[in-house]
Parts: sequence; C-alpha cells; structure tokens
Amino acid sequence: MKFLLAGLLGFAAAMQAHADARADVQRAFEQIVDAGGFRGYAQGRVFGPALPAMAGEIEVVFPDRIHASTDEIEFIAIGAHAWISALGVWSAVDRALVPATAFDMAAMRRAIATIRDARVESASKTSQCQARVYRFRASGKLPGSNADGDMRAWICDGSGRLARVEATDARSGERVILDLDWSRRASVRAPQE
Repeated sequence: MKFLLAGLLGFAAAMQAHADARADVQRAFEQIVDAGGFRGYAQGRVFGPALPAMAGEIEVVFPDRIHASTDEIEFIAIGAHAWISALGVWSAVDRALVPATAFDMAAMRRAIATIRDARVESASKTSQCQARVYRFRASGKLPGSNADGDMRAWICDGSGRLARVEATDARSGERVILDLDWSRRASVRAPQE
C-alpha cells in the first residue's frame, strides 16, 4: 500500500511539473505578444526556408514593422513600404523585395496554444539572467520563430521573460536561434532619407 501511494504521489508530481512547464513556456511567449514586439539577435533562416541564413539584429513591432541589420543587408519594412540601406544610404524599394512578412497575431496565439511536451531540461545563465531551459514541441508561427518541430526556450527566473529561443524544423533540420533583448522596447521607424 505504501508503494502504491508513493507511486501515485510521484505520478501526480510529475504531471504537475509537466503542466507547469507548459504554462511557463506559454506565458513567456504571451509576454512577447503582449509587449507588442521584440528586439534581439537572430541566426538562421529567420525569414523562411526559401531565403538564405542570416545573422544580425532584428527589431519587430507587431504586426508589420520590421528592422533587420545583418552583414549582408539592412532593411526596414513598415506596412506596404520598405527601405534598403546600401553603403549607409536608405532607398525606398518595392515591399515585395524585402524578405519579411507581417506577423499574424491570431496565428501567434494559436501557435502558443500548440505548445506541448514541455519539460525543464536544465538551468543556464544567459547574458540577461539566470534561466531555466525548457524543451518542448509546437506548431505554427510563434513570436520570433516558426515552430514546426523541437524547440528550446531559455526563460529568466523571476521575470518569466524569454531570453532565448532555439527552433529546429522537423522536416529540414534547419535551426533558428533568437536571443532576445529586453533592455528597451522595440521601435521601428521609417529611415531619414
């Protein structure tokens, strides 16, 4: 009887930890949606599998304001307008030439709802905070990443903010990493031409 009771308590604790891990990860992504955007350093095929991998600073204000700055390209997209910087000079371009699309708020919330199989993997220190590393699965377009496969999230102890997200696409094996910067609010403005 003691062993049965101990086993049931252990099972209940494991189920509670599983539910809390999922809720922690969902809350971290919801904070990005609630903040209205994000800033950070992105690596990988950030703008989709058909486009080349990049590494650089990215700033997003939902739903359609994006500023990306990499070694290869710097661009700003605001609604139907876009600009590219060449040798420090901003030029207006056709919006279709900029490799970024608007963020669909409803789709991001649906993707957050798909988060499953979440568990705490380890503890870590990021440039911003002490964090717990969570491993989970999700589908759809999470804020800052497409999520059709395995993911890891570094969530700051205390604030519950997402410090880093790493997504590996189930089909291609491509990996995207986003290190978030919460030091100031995201802001994207048209360049001074």
